[in-house]
Amino acid sequence: MCAEYAEQMYEDELYYDYEPPEQTSDVQLPGVVNTLLLAIWIVICLIGFAVIFLGKAPLAGAAIIAVPTFLGMIIKPTFALCLMMLVLPTGSGVGYERVFTLNRGVGIALAISFALNLLITRPKLHIRNKALWVVAAHTFWIGLSALRAPSYYLPMELRHAFVQIQLLAFVFIIYWILETNDEKTFRWALRSYIVGTLGMIAITFMTGAAIRTVEEETGRYAATLGRAIDANMFAVLIAMAFLAAIYLFARDKNLFWRIIYLIAILFLPIMLIRTGSRGALVALAFTLLSPLLFLRQIVHRPLLVVLLLIITILAASSMVLLVKKRGLERGVETRLTDIGNIERAFDYRMRIAKNTLRIGLTMPMGTGYSTYFERAGIRHHPHGDFIYALGVNGIPDAALFVFFVVMMILTVRRIPLGIEKLYARAALTFLLVSGLNITQLYKKYFWVFLAFVMASERISSLIKRVPEIHSKVDEETANTNY
Repeated sequence: MCAEYAEQMYEDELYYDYEPPEQTSDVQLPGVVNTLLLAIWIVICLIGFAVIFLGKAPLAGAAIIAVPTFLGMIIKPTFALCLMMLVLPTGSGVGYERVFTLNRGVGIALAISFALNLLITRPKLHIRNKALWVVAAHTFWIGLSALRAPSYYLPMELRHAFVQIQLLAFVFIIYWILETNDEKTFRWALRSYIVGTLGMIAITFMTGAAIRTVEEETGRYAATLGRAIDANMFAVLIAMAFLAAIYLFARDKNLFWRIIYLIAILFLPIMLIRTGSRGALVALAFTLLSPLLFLRQIVHRPLLVVLLLIITILAASSMVLLVKKRGLERGVETRLTDIGNIERAFDYRMRIAKNTLRIGLTMPMGTGYSTYFERAGIRHHPHGDFIYALGVNGIPDAALFVFFVVMMILTVRRIPLGIEKLYARAALTFLLVSGLNITQLYKKYFWVFLAFVMASERISSLIKRVPEIHSKVDEETANTNY
C-alpha cells in the first residue's frame, strides 16, 4: 500500500510540475463517456449518410451530421483538429453547387468551436514558439500593403489580406490544440490526414473525377473530390501524407495502423509520380536522402536511418513497377523525360524570377497581389515562396520570410535526436525545397504542417519524459519498499 501510494504521489507531482492543469483544452470526461459519445456520433453520421445517399436529401443528411459534429468539436478540440486534417486533402473540391465546400465548412466550424471552447475551459494560451509572432508580422504587413492599392484593385487586395488573416488563425488554433494536449493528439491528427488522403484518392477514382482530370490536364492527376485543383498542390498534399506515414510507421506500435501506413508508403508514391510534378519529386528525393548529410545522427540512430533507406527503396520500387507494368500517361511522361520540355519550363521560371528581382529593386514595397501581372508583364505569379514574397509583398516581407525560415530551422535543431526530430526536419525540408519551385505562402496546408513542425518540439519532450517518469517512479517505489 505504501509503495502504491508513493508511486501515485510521485506521478501526480511529476505531472503537475511539467504539465499544469490549465494546459488541457479538451473538456475532461471519463473514458467510458468519451467512448459512448464517439459511438453515438458514428451512428448519427451513418444515419446522415443514409439520408444523403439513399434518401437523396443531401441538405437534410448534412444537417444531421453537422449538428452533433459541431458539438463534439466544442467539447474536444482534439476531435476538431482530426476532422480538419481528415478533410484537408480535399482542398475545396467537395461542395454544394460550388457555393459551400466541406473544407471551408470544417474550417469555419473549427474557428467557432475554438472560440466557444475558450469560454468553457479557459486555458492559459502560451505561445512558446516565437516564430508565430513572425507569421503575425507577415500577416500585418500584407494587410498594410493592401491599403496602398489603387481604388479599383482595393477589394481584391483586401480579400487577399483577409485570406492571410484566416491562415494566421488556422496556424495559431492548430498549434494551440497541439500545445494543450498530449502526443496522442499529434498522432491522431496525422492518422486522420493519411486516411483522408487515401480516401480522397480512392473516392475520386470510384466517382471518375480522377479520370476526368487526367483528360483535362493532359495526363496529370490533379483531382480532389468534385473538381480539379492544381497538380503541384495535389503532389505536395500526397508527399506530406507519405512523410507522416513514415513517421507513424516508426512511432506507432498498433498493427492495424501499421498496415494502413504501409499501404500509404507503397501507394502514395505511385500517385505522386502520376501528378507529373517535377518539383515535388525532386523535393521528396532530397528530403528522404537528407539524413545522410548528418553523420552524427547516423552514428547515434543507425536503425532509424536503415528504416528510412528501406522505405525509400520500397517507394522507389513501387514507382519503377508502375512505369514498367502500366507506363505513364503521355503528358506526364513528356514532363518527366523530355529534356527540351524541362529546359523550357526552367527558362520560363528563371525569366519570372529575374523580372521579380528587378521589380523588388525598383519597387521595394512590392507590387501588390492584383497589380503584379501588369507591372511584371507575366501571366503567372512567381514560382517560389521567397521570390513571391519579394515581388508581391516587397523587401520587408521577404526579410520576414527569411527570418521565419531561420527560426523554424532553429526549432528543429532544438528537438532532441529521435523520430520526432527526423519527422519535423523532413516536413520542413520538403516544404522549403518544394517552395523553391511553387508558391505556398497563401496555401492552407503550408501553414498547417508548419504548425506541426513547431509542435514537434514539445511532443518530443513529452515522449522522452515518459520513460524518465517510469524509471523515477520505480526508484521511488523501491526506496519505499525498502
